[in-house]
Amino acid sequence: MVKAGFGKRIVTPPVGSGLVGYFEKRIAKGVKDDLYVRSICLDCEDNPVFVVSADFCWIEESVLERVKNMVEKKLGINNPGVVIHATHTHTGPLTGLTKDLVFTKDLPIDRQYIDKLPSMISEAIEDSYRTARNVLIGFKSVEVSGISFLRRYRMKDGSVITNPVDRANIVEPVGEIDRTLNIMKILDENGKLFCIAINFALHPDTIGGELISGDWPGMVVERISKFFDCNAIFFNGASGDINHINPFDSETRSQKITEKIVSTIFEAVKKNVEDIECGSIEKVVFSQDIVEMPKRVITTEQIKQAKNDLQKLPSTNLRAIVARALLNQYEMKTEFISNRVTLLTIDNRFGAFFISGEPFSSIGIAIKKLMGYENRWVIGNCDGHAGYIPDEKAFRDAEENKRIKGEEFPSVDVSESIGMEASYETSPISCMVSSEKEKAIISGFEKLLKKHLQSFVEK
Repeated sequence: MVKAGFGKRIVTPPVGSGLVGYFEKRIAKGVKDDLYVRSICLDCEDNPVFVVSADFCWIEESVLERVKNMVEKKLGINNPGVVIHATHTHTGPLTGLTKDLVFTKDLPIDRQYIDKLPSMISEAIEDSYRTARNVLIGFKSVEVSGISFLRRYRMKDGSVITNPVDRANIVEPVGEIDRTLNIMKILDENGKLFCIAINFALHPDTIGGELISGDWPGMVVERISKFFDCNAIFFNGASGDINHINPFDSETRSQKITEKIVSTIFEAVKKNVEDIECGSIEKVVFSQDIVEMPKRVITTEQIKQAKNDLQKLPSTNLRAIVARALLNQYEMKTEFISNRVTLLTIDNRFGAFFISGEPFSSIGIAIKKLMGYENRWVIGNCDGHAGYIPDEKAFRDAEENKRIKGEEFPSVDVSESIGMEASYETSPISCMVSSEKEKAIISGFEKLLKKHLQSFVEK
């Protein structure tokens, strides 16, 4: 019988830390709500794995490695199975000293906090290991509408842009969207509710400002935990092209949207959790691999244009920022971006695929179709920072934008760009990979799945 445990720690950074998520330099002036790291331990035949969720924009790979080393030493587990997910809040700190991104370059970092962070995460993991008990587990998936929207739209001139401000020129949203809310219910062997885990795809970007916050994921977890008097944990899905903004509804740009998201997800959990039947679990299988995603190809002409833009334009001009990002990528002397991927299955009933970066919803949907499990979760922003992972169609749209406009990015100050009137997710600011990476991810998942199924048979 599988055992499960839970642990958590507050990981709120000091006031004065930089907040990552936007282009402007933001310094935390206070704390709206604490940030947490939460860990579930799933222990099958003394072979525990740890699935961690943390209230950060992303987690640096260096943090993961330090955490794994600490867990190995403190718990005596050789090469422990650990995956760390970041909920992607835009009002949290950087988690490492890597500052080679154009929008993080000048953010202040508290080095003592960075040094202490792996210990705080490992302590939550250790608690989840030590509190493990026999459990029964059940699953359910429901559709939740009205809070998540594709944020890429085809305009009347044929271009595709992110978060358009001028709704009068919108023709239609572009892409596929997954509005599935996945729920995992865990009971202890006495039938008491022990933990609720949820998975939903939606950008956590509703708070903004200069106060530290876990945004709506942290709030919905706290509401679930208090109402059901149990542990709770959240995992964000493939939400690279999904946010809360409906351009035809002004309410979604207001402060009311945070509560709407929290209450909508909470009510869906409340309505469905009692009906979930839980049973004993025999096998938990955990597999990891590396997918090598082809890096963006940068031409001599693009380098020349980027250098020219940097010479002529102010540093806060959108085109200058794009140019700086392009040159930063050019300095990365590699042909591939490594993406650590993980597959976790529970018997033949549940599969969860963890991937670094922010995959588009269509990629998450494609992976779910390949899984073959009744309950399928895709979880982004895990074990490193890989940036946006658009589908191939998005790159074709970006090329078409250049044909239509000549120069895709307007020459404006970044504070004025809002929706940028461009395909933001494929831009060098946020994306390091080429269009071929979608095929690489799908084939990488198929390879991992084959390896995983063999491990399942052997166990």
